[in-house]
Amino acid sequence: MERNTAANDGSEAGLINASENKAAIPRWKHWELNGWYEKENEELGGDTPRKYLKGKSWEERREVGLQGLRQVGVLKP
Repeated sequence: MERNTAANDGSEAGLINASENKAAIPRWKHWELNGWYEKENEELGGDTPRKYLKGKSWEERREVGLQGLRQVGVLKP
């Protein structure tokens, strides 16, 4: 899950900085994932993931984050 957007939306620092929320990925994959968060997504009602996640629960943010990691090939489907 993205740290800045989660923090700005009121998520607890302990959850954001937990080891379960950290993944070491190559810089170019990070850029690709960042682009994915900005692209409209039909699975999210046509919103970008960032827009969709505003006000959502930690669990929903986690699921969308995992979806993004799968989309850019960091995690296997």
